[in-house]
Amino acid sequence: MDLGDLHFPCNADVAAEEAAWFRAASPAERMRAIHSALNGGAFLIARSPQRAFIAAYRQRQEDLAREAITRFLVRHAGNA
Repeated sequence: MDLGDLHFPCNADVAAEEAAWFRAASPAERMRAIHSALNGGAFLIARSPQRAFIAAYRQRQEDLAREAITRFLVRHAGNA
């Protein structure tokens, strides 16, 4: 299929442009962008037929992170 002069940017170029925008943005703009991304994810999860799996997976990841932080603190802060 010939799309003529229609060209799509590669993923690396898009990511680089978005990273440059984020670095140049004010702290308030950065927070709005982060908040928007989190709200978008929550919106998709709330309407997903897999939301129970996602909730369990997220809880498991939080538990694993908590355990990793606890192990780190025991290992490195125990001699303080």
